[in-house]
Amino acid sequence: MSLLQNRRSNINRVISVKNLRNFFLFFTCGLAFWAGVARGQQSLNSPGRAATARSLVIGLLNGKTDYRDVTITLREGTFRIFGQGNSKPFEMVEGSPERVAIAFKNFMPNFPAAENSESGKPQRLVYQFFRTERSLISAIILDEVDYTILESEASAEEIQKATRQYRIVPIRANPNTVEMICYNTAHPILRERAVRQALSFAIRREEIKRRFSATRSEIAKGPFPGESQFFPPNINDYDYNPKRAIELLGSAGWRDTNHDQILDRNGEPLRFRLFYDQSTQVKDQIVRQIKINWNEIGIDVIPMPLSANEINDLLRGGSYDAVLAGHTFEEALASLEEFFNPGFLRYDSPRLQQVFSNAKRFQSTPTFRPYMQRLQIIINEDQPVSFLYHPWVTWHVINNAKFENFFDRNGGLKPPQEWELKLRP
Repeated sequence: MSLLQNRRSNINRVISVKNLRNFFLFFTCGLAFWAGVARGQQSLNSPGRAATARSLVIGLLNGKTDYRDVTITLREGTFRIFGQGNSKPFEMVEGSPERVAIAFKNFMPNFPAAENSESGKPQRLVYQFFRTERSLISAIILDEVDYTILESEASAEEIQKATRQYRIVPIRANPNTVEMICYNTAHPILRERAVRQALSFAIRREEIKRRFSATRSEIAKGPFPGESQFFPPNINDYDYNPKRAIELLGSAGWRDTNHDQILDRNGEPLRFRLFYDQSTQVKDQIVRQIKINWNEIGIDVIPMPLSANEINDLLRGGSYDAVLAGHTFEEALASLEEFFNPGFLRYDSPRLQQVFSNAKRFQSTPTFRPYMQRLQIIINEDQPVSFLYHPWVTWHVINNAKFENFFDRNGGLKPPQEWELKLRP
């Protein structure tokens, strides 16, 4: 019996993920060990598990999370760790691509509001970054990580079989989280709508769903799933149709003139790069499946696995062709406008911008819903992204031997500063 079946009562717990930069909220992980903090200036290099008795070690994959964009939600609010300002209830005491660590101010020497009543709770949070999911799982099995989030049920089951010190909790993902391929619409090949539509028609999304997420996802047709109040009727679902894809490419002048199995035009092959998260086997398998699908119709894609900070640098500079990425949309006009503005997609649609402008005048009125649906129809027609699927479940791995009282009354996770250590100092 699967973990999903074993924990059906837990499945309705919800976790929110804000945006492309913060795809999973306070993801963490690591092997940080330190002797103590004197005004947050001492290093965290002390070896041994005992040195982290007052730390919550949280695991991150560097293919998913840019260390510069780590965000944490505490009882005082949501903060970027690398953000500016002195009002944060913590100090960053280490910040590097391998490890980020913070110390809560109310535990620090000479801090006037020190609260001894908090002595049973973590003093520090340590974010350790791993290059691969395999290395993260190994660290968990060795009891070197206290908390992380996984996409793969198979990985969660592997941990459960290897150790009983961790509690594996399936929690529903935000329904508006979507995996998609984003295109640089200023790219010489990808700027053509017919090409982007052909790419979408050529992907076997049902096969991706069957092989890599089974029943725990929904094929995506747009930013929002079918049950959303803003989901537009009669939207093109881009079901797998290689014949239609070839017709669209032919209409744009792409043909295999030199009989090398790759389409070309004016002597240039239909070839581009696809960047993706280097950390997980699932992402690698999905990209491999998409490459096979596109190769079948004469498109040569070059997979490029990278870390999240490398991908973000390319996106900011516009130096990319296409990227496999996840994002969580809010059911709000601003959320769509923020993502589908020219931005990193270089997607500049006058008719989309006109609908955005009109929709702003009708927010909080019955007329607003048709405008939201119209926006998605335009995005669907232009295909600046190929929508793949909405994931339903993420797997939360918690060190149950070290921590307790990590759920609130509603079944959601408490802020990490509220977790309680079982082994009190």
